[in-house]
Amino acid sequence: METISLLKVSGVFFVALLEEYDKILLGAAKLFMRVGIKSVSMDDIARDLGISKKTIYKHFTDKRDLVRCVLDSSISAEQNACKICFETDDNAIRKMINLSKFVSQAHQTMNPAVIYDLQKYYPSQWKRFEEFRVGFVSDSIKLNLKDGQAEGLFREKINPEIISSLYVLLVKGLISYFSENKTNYDFVTLHKQLVTYHLYGICSAQGLTYLEQHINEI
Repeated sequence: METISLLKVSGVFFVALLEEYDKILLGAAKLFMRVGIKSVSMDDIARDLGISKKTIYKHFTDKRDLVRCVLDSSISAEQNACKICFETDDNAIRKMINLSKFVSQAHQTMNPAVIYDLQKYYPSQWKRFEEFRVGFVSDSIKLNLKDGQAEGLFREKINPEIISSLYVLLVKGLISYFSENKTNYDFVTLHKQLVTYHLYGICSAQGLTYLEQHINEI
């Protein structure tokens, strides 16, 4: 009985640690997105979450470690979103619309300083993000293009490999345009325009009919 009780206590403690870790991770991510990375200190995060700085250091070695974990979580979330969207029975256009909704929701409060700070002060983490975008995102878009062609919704003459690479370049350009404060538009508005531009460029006549009926859902 003592062993069982100990296991129960240990299990509850472990779950509490996970909840604490996730709370810090989410809180830090929200602050980074809203203010930028450089401007946010560990004290700011502790104050915003109503916890001690000691509690943060129980889970993260330092701010650099926290930034790495936040980026890991962000990449994992986007991978899962792609998997969920692209493995449904929906058609290829609907999958892109659903994915764009996730991206918009995840980045609706993003400050351009986040990207600038990541590039300048955390180059190794920025490199990981770039590799994710070039690899996973490109492969996901390529698969979506092939599915859309098989469904008759995307034009037969487009080359999925080339178009997926061009899509990644468009995303890269959007991020650069946004992070360098060259626009008064927020990230969500820019991203919606990019997805709209992409879909109108690749849809067949059949696909355009469907897109016109659902364009406002992007």
